[in-house]
Amino acid sequence: MKSYYRLIIIVLLVSFTRTNAQLDLSHEFGIFTGPVTFQSDYGERNHLPSSTATSFGVAAVHYLSFYGNNYNWRNGASYFSDHFKLRTEISYYFNNNFDHKGRFDDIPGTFGEQIRAMQGKTKIFNIGTQLEYYFKNLEDYGLLFNTVDRFAPYASAGIQYNSFDPELTNTANGGFDPNTLPEKWRDRFFLEPDKTFSLTLGLGTRYKLDKFDFVIDGRFQYFLSDRIDGLDQIDGSSKNNDTLIFFSVGVVFDLEGSR
Repeated sequence: MKSYYRLIIIVLLVSFTRTNAQLDLSHEFGIFTGPVTFQSDYGERNHLPSSTATSFGVAAVHYLSFYGNNYNWRNGASYFSDHFKLRTEISYYFNNNFDHKGRFDDIPGTFGEQIRAMQGKTKIFNIGTQLEYYFKNLEDYGLLFNTVDRFAPYASAGIQYNSFDPELTNTANGGFDPNTLPEKWRDRFFLEPDKTFSLTLGLGTRYKLDKFDFVIDGRFQYFLSDRIDGLDQIDGSSKNNDTLIFFSVGVVFDLEGSR
C-alpha cells in the first residue's frame, strides 16, 4: 500500500513539472511609490485645482509572464505570451489634506466659516490585478544580449478591491460636530470604514538595466463609490464618483535570476 501511495505522489509530481514546463511561466517582483492626486467632493465641481488633493501611495507588485526565463526559439510563442503580462498588486494610499478650496475661500458669513472648517482624511487599501499590453515583443526585450531595445512601453486595464476609512473634522480642536456642518452636508457624511471596487486604466514604460527594470507608471482609478472621502452629495453639485491618478516609479526584479 505504501508503494502505491509513493507511485501516486511520483505521478503527481511529474505531472506538475510537465504542466509547469508546458505553461513556461516566469515571475517578477516590484516595489512602486509616488504621488496620488484624488478628485473628491471637496472643492468645486469640474474645477480640478480646488477639487484635487495630492497625497502619497506605495505598492508591492507581482508580474506573471507567459513565457519562460530561458529563451529558446524552438519553443514557439503566441502573440499573447509575447505582448501581455499579468500584474497583481497590494497598494496603500493615504490623504490628509481634503478641504474646500476655490471660491469657498472668499465666501463670507456663517456658511463660509462652516465650509472652510471642514478638513478630511482617508486611507485606502487596495488589492487587485491588471493586464498589461506591451507594444514591443517581450521575449526580444528580455534577452540578455539585447542592449538596443531598453524601453518597453505598455497600456493596462484592471480591477481592484478597495477598503477605505474616511475621517472628517470641523472644530477648532480637531473634533467633529455634525451640527456645525453646512446644511447641505449635515446628512451626507459617511465616516464608517467601508469597501468597494474600482476600475483602472494606465500607461507606462519599462527601462531595462543590468539587474532590474526601472518602471514609470501612470494609472487612472475610478471607484464604484462616491464615499471614499467621506462625503456623498446628491444635489448635483458632487454627483460623480470619486477618482484618483497614481503616478509612480518603481523597480522590478526577475525572480528567475535570468539577469
